[in-house]
Amino acid sequence: MQLQYPELLWGLLLLILPILVHLLRLRRYRKTPFTNVKVLQRIFSESNRSSQLKKWLLLLARLGLISALVISFCKPFITSDNTDNKKDIVVYLDNSFSMQARWKNSNLLEHSAQEILQNFPEDFRFSFLTQSESFTQVRTKELQQKLLNLEFSPATLTAEEIQLRSSALFSSPDSTERELWVFSDFTGWKPQAWEEWNGARVKALPIEAETRQNISIDSAFLERSGTETLDLIVLLTSDADMERSAVSLYNREVLIAKTGVEQGAGGDLEAQFTIPADTELAGTLQVSDSDLFYDNTLYVSLSKPGKIRVLSIGAAPADYLSRIFTSDTFTFLQSSLRELDYSILEQQHLIILNELETLPTSLSSPVLDFVEQGGSLIVIPSENTQISSYNQFLNGFGSGLEQRSDSDNLITSINFEHPVFQDVFEKQIQNFEYPKARIHYGLQGAFQQIIGFQDGSPFLAGRDGIYLFAAPLSGVNSNFRKSPLIVPTLYSIGRGSLPRADLYFQIGQKAVVDLEISLQEDEILKLQTPGYDFIPLQQSFSRKTRLYFGPEPAVSGNYEIDYRGDTLQYVSFNYPRLESIQASTPSVVPSTFETYSDASSLIAEYQNTTRVTLLWKWFVILAVLFLMAEMILQKTMR
Repeated sequence: MQLQYPELLWGLLLLILPILVHLLRLRRYRKTPFTNVKVLQRIFSESNRSSQLKKWLLLLARLGLISALVISFCKPFITSDNTDNKKDIVVYLDNSFSMQARWKNSNLLEHSAQEILQNFPEDFRFSFLTQSESFTQVRTKELQQKLLNLEFSPATLTAEEIQLRSSALFSSPDSTERELWVFSDFTGWKPQAWEEWNGARVKALPIEAETRQNISIDSAFLERSGTETLDLIVLLTSDADMERSAVSLYNREVLIAKTGVEQGAGGDLEAQFTIPADTELAGTLQVSDSDLFYDNTLYVSLSKPGKIRVLSIGAAPADYLSRIFTSDTFTFLQSSLRELDYSILEQQHLIILNELETLPTSLSSPVLDFVEQGGSLIVIPSENTQISSYNQFLNGFGSGLEQRSDSDNLITSINFEHPVFQDVFEKQIQNFEYPKARIHYGLQGAFQQIIGFQDGSPFLAGRDGIYLFAAPLSGVNSNFRKSPLIVPTLYSIGRGSLPRADLYFQIGQKAVVDLEISLQEDEILKLQTPGYDFIPLQQSFSRKTRLYFGPEPAVSGNYEIDYRGDTLQYVSFNYPRLESIQASTPSVVPSTFETYSDASSLIAEYQNTTRVTLLWKWFVILAVLFLMAEMILQKTMR
């Protein structure tokens, strides 16, 4: 037997009181003479023996009463043989989006939460873990409101993350027996990641959705269908019949289009909307589905594109540049070095140093400031370039020019993986009419090759918005200007100097948005959507402001970029579609897990192995019995 409060045993000192009372309570007898002394002597002796027995029995009853009461207050108990080591429990409740799947009249998450509330004792102590939150050593009754109001989380934890976070919640003593109880549908779980883990004994309560049929809007992208229109292509996946399904497009709250789902050339399900090219859109794409409803919506946004300002500095002919940087997308200016207005440099998005023989400090210094402020730069050397002058400028970017070579060199390789050519070519071109350069310079530094010569040296290299050609582009030195490759190359560089914001971004991934606005010192931009707003990390340049996204936002939707109470444009964020991709795959519980059909069987096993029998009630009953014995002795014995 063990005592919960052994310090109360000091109460046994109260046993001294009945003993003292017994010793001090001596009765005095007065002698009275009688004629028949023999008879009186016999009666006296019998009466005295009966009184002594009563006193001893009363003493024992009182000692027993006090002892039983003191021990009952010490909370005595006995434990089973399996409770030598205390169990340390961590309960992991999966609240990912896949738990939205239907189960009877609720969903998987609500059912799992009710299992915990209905079967766990109110004073049951454990640590609690979800996708986004954790609680150390709490009782069931303390988590009641949290479980009733638990929301779905876009986060998807890997096996390593679950193991690491649960290990942090376990108590530190090694003698403690650790158990991880998992409530999940086990969608996307990788059993092999749990085979080597010995951090805890894992007990699983898998729950199966009634149906795994799901319709999901996977992604959307734009295609130009004409000079005045854009095609918005929406890709979907479905385990159900999509013949009667339709995708709706809303601009804010107004339904502007609705179309059916068709099978594309590649076998994918897709829907197509044609919209004006200059549309300003805070769009919501929706499809009806009763299972995983989070992936039935995709938020997209379009802003009216501003014109990109391009400045060419140099005496070399620039008519081919004006034909590439057309007025519908760009504002193109050309100036010689002698006539250059330096005040307009900071207003540009892209500057082209077009075959200058030398780069004077008066030019290189403001251009360097321009690049540091986020501007883009193209450097095209001339036939008679002063290499030392160029290298003094280019060394600040970790690059430079080497000696000139006068031998012909074919331009034969294209780095299709470079961001300049992203989404430019439908397929990688292996055979085309190779342009060539009559003279060219070697390029130094760690710039990434974009276009290369036949001998493996770079013809065009770039990094972080700075692009360096190895040869002049004038007609007598190279026929690259007549190659079809020059148009997508320079056009893509120009568009990239102020890229149009993506249709949407994925929550949790890093993203950057450039805005055509310059902020004052104390000004900030704020993003807001109904019920949620935040201030993103932002960097202000002389010509633009750059917004950085990562941990925030945490909620999907179309966000207004607010500046002084006005909306500059919209930007959209969506939850990852990983749960949708995994929803149709069979769930697999790792073989190392012990599985249970419901929480009642799990908690029953736990209570059987950690059973504690409380004895204080029995000692209270024993005290009552001693009290009754004393009363009976007082009434019946003389």
